[in-house]
Amino acid sequence: MAENKADLKKEPKAPVRRKHDPFFRYIYAVPENARTLLRLAQYRNPELRRMLASVDMQTLELIPGNYSNVKEWGEADLAFKASLKNGPEIFVGILLEHKSYRKKDVLSQIYRYVFEIMVNKGSSDFGWYPTKAIIIYNGQKDWDPMAEFRAKFRGEFNGRELPFECVLVNLADIPDSKCFAEKNIEAAVGALVMKYAFNGEKLKGVVKQIVRMLSKMENESRATLVEKIELYLGEYIDENVVEELRMRMSIGQALGIVTAGDRRRAAERNGLRRGKKLGAQKEREKNAAREARIAEYLRSIGVPAEKVDAALAIK
Repeated sequence: MAENKADLKKEPKAPVRRKHDPFFRYIYAVPENARTLLRLAQYRNPELRRMLASVDMQTLELIPGNYSNVKEWGEADLAFKASLKNGPEIFVGILLEHKSYRKKDVLSQIYRYVFEIMVNKGSSDFGWYPTKAIIIYNGQKDWDPMAEFRAKFRGEFNGRELPFECVLVNLADIPDSKCFAEKNIEAAVGALVMKYAFNGEKLKGVVKQIVRMLSKMENESRATLVEKIELYLGEYIDENVVEELRMRMSIGQALGIVTAGDRRRAAERNGLRRGKKLGAQKEREKNAAREARIAEYLRSIGVPAEKVDAALAIK
């Protein structure tokens, strides 16, 4: 019996949209940077303030990937543990899950991570950390997965909430002014760049402030961060906008830093100049050979030398 052709059609694979994650992890895997991000986010997020009120954020410690039940984190972003304030030596988990677009099953995803990643190997009673999950979102449209959950499913659970705490942090809600005044430059610049990663015009509006902030960093750290920013924006901002940003104010050049992008563009410019020189030389050689052939022909038919020279002088 022939198989149904419809059954043979493979489902199209969902696009892999993970270009934000390396930049996010590079900045915020550092506990001090994660603390700064969450502090900046609390200005306009009372839910986040309530969630973290009992946590001693100074004890924040990264949980490495090999500490969990899985060899690789998969799509999970950053996992930390921290102790509670004014209490016994009890740790809680802080999971930062980054999203640049709305994802329907994000809460199921976090539920899985709570038990696969938030592992407490030092405890014989509870092999996992009670987890506070924070979704860091920098997408283009408003989104509140918790509100969607409450609206659709709360009645089915008799009014009960999820088996873990969860709050959404929209980077759009972090005030630019707070970032500009922040002493932790790396964390604040990371938040600004991700906040405007989809909006080239608004990004151009804060470039001067970003350059001013970066100028306060040590040269080596600054150079690395600048290179990360250029690579990151090259993935998500329209190519023409990126080029305009470079032309109007190259972050690397403004700080006297030679980045990989600068080196690449310099090589391209040198290649063009060299190509133009070689092209001009070949054109001159081609014209000289052509004139020699013309002169030889004119002399062969008896044209006087002075008239040959006069003819070749005409351009």
